[in-house]
Amino acid sequence: MKLSLLPFLSLFLISITSLLSCKNFKEPEFKKIENVRLNKLGVNESILNLDILYSNPNNTSLKLKSADGEAWIENNYLGYFKVDTLIEIPAKKEFRLPVQLKVNMGKILKNSLLTLLNPEVVIKVSGKAKVGKGFVFINYPIKYEGKQNLRELIK
Repeated sequence: MKLSLLPFLSLFLISITSLLSCKNFKEPEFKKIENVRLNKLGVNESILNLDILYSNPNNTSLKLKSADGEAWIENNYLGYFKVDTLIEIPAKKEFRLPVQLKVNMGKILKNSLLTLLNPEVVIKVSGKAKVGKGFVFINYPIKYEGKQNLRELIK
């Protein structure tokens, strides 16, 4: 009976150790958006694929299991994004997230002229990511707001 508790106790101790080490976790640093590509053009909804370049300041590697959320451009709703591919995040290195963004065409077309006239626009992202190491994954909030040059994004 005591031997059957050993694997569960080991699993519990490993889980607690992993979660306690997360308190020293530094948020990955956003670098830039790259490789914006039109996947599907639609009247109501279009799909863009893009890569987001980040830098991991942590001394440990991690895995991103999934991420999703919403994006705004100049405080106008842009659409819903998701990452559904397991991404290896190396320690102290840059990494790319392949993102699929479903753009609400009705909302974006209504405000596109104002947005296109500005060389720099404010992009805001809010969502959640499932990040972890080994078999322990936690939900981690995604929050970003910053200026981006539109001409650089659509090259």
